[in-house]
Amino acid sequence: MKKTKITIIGECMIELSGNAFSTQTQSFGGDTLNTAVYLSRLLPHVSPYYLTALGQDQYSSLMLKAWEKENIDCSLVLRDQERLPGLYSINIDDKGERSFHYWRDNSAAKYMCQHLLFVPNIAKIMDADIIYLSGISLAILPTHDREILFDVLATLKKHGATIITDSNYRPRLWKNNLDAKFWLDNLYRLSDMALVTGDDEELLLDKPNMPEKEVADRLHALGVGHVVVKLGAKGAMWSTLEGKSGYVDGESVDKLVDTTAAGDSFNAAYIAAYSQGASMAESCAWGNRLASQVIQHKGAIIPMDYLQTLITDMGQINEK
Repeated sequence: MKKTKITIIGECMIELSGNAFSTQTQSFGGDTLNTAVYLSRLLPHVSPYYLTALGQDQYSSLMLKAWEKENIDCSLVLRDQERLPGLYSINIDDKGERSFHYWRDNSAAKYMCQHLLFVPNIAKIMDADIIYLSGISLAILPTHDREILFDVLATLKKHGATIITDSNYRPRLWKNNLDAKFWLDNLYRLSDMALVTGDDEELLLDKPNMPEKEVADRLHALGVGHVVVKLGAKGAMWSTLEGKSGYVDGESVDKLVDTTAAGDSFNAAYIAAYSQGASMAESCAWGNRLASQVIQHKGAIIPMDYLQTLITDMGQINEK
């Protein structure tokens, strides 16, 4: 299989799941970390880099060990002497509805660009083939640090890296829609490929029922060469700046259990397939396939047993 150097930039937080002031399960989670885990599982020979910042506390150390067990290259993970990881809780009411609460204003990941080793770490990935990040990776940063990140992405792009972005628009992380659109549009201008969710774009632009072609055309106008619009159960649409496009139907699902990480896992499988030479349509099919497995299980990361067939098939891409 093709050896590709992939770096994922983002944030992972400590997770508390359960009712407030009751028994809660401790774990960790984050959109880009989910993508890194699935990407590593699909392409064991690649071992993607994860660039983030953690503290020097026990929680951070245990998170780091867990990522390393997933064959994620953690040599770029920064350790902050003064800060801790962000924290969020998931509470479930009597009707099964989930509510989220976040504590991340002073997290280590928020200030990763200010870390003394951030620039030296970037120097280590100047030969990267793919850089992946999401709108959350951008949203958590202070304004000045977003500019630093843009400069870094521009430099990496000049050195040949393909920049891949998912807006993953979360309104609570931004001042308002206009602020989010300003920064996300600037991120798109640096991106070669966008893997976006149709619902997110509708929310960002306040345009319900926005046609996916309109989403793709908007991103192409910003300079994004390859656009994928994820459409949930309907599958995905792919489009190129040269005017080529198509639809890939979603996979049938026996029972929908939990949509957590559906988009993150789609991105992982898409990037994995695309990095190995698959077309956009083929890569969308891989994304749909993994996402359909993930949503039939509880939680963001499903057991490896359910991925074995997919991993085996992924290893045959270059043989076709």
